[in-house]
Amino acid sequence: MAYRKKTLRTMSPTARKVARLIGEQVSIALRLKNLIPDLQRLDLNTKALEAARSSGLVLSDTDAWGLQNAIVHGQQTGYFDDNKEWAEAMHQRIIRYREEHS
Repeated sequence: MAYRKKTLRTMSPTARKVARLIGEQVSIALRLKNLIPDLQRLDLNTKALEAARSSGLVLSDTDAWGLQNAIVHGQQTGYFDDNKEWAEAMHQRIIRYREEHS
């Protein structure tokens, strides 16, 4: 937690510098903590890609249509209410994949 200006003014110059450094460390720690979900998602995607490449699986157009239909159905029925952002992102990724590989 950051110190108030009034509190900082009453400190010695060295203590003030240390207090500011502590504030910066707290800020950096919070920013790093907020990056963890992104890193987990990227790690999971990387593992999935590696597994798909090593097994020789290839996604066909019919597979892409099936996945897209399943996600759209899940969105319409409310199945993805808790994960709307994920479902929409997956839907967009499938559309992009189909456009790139058509």
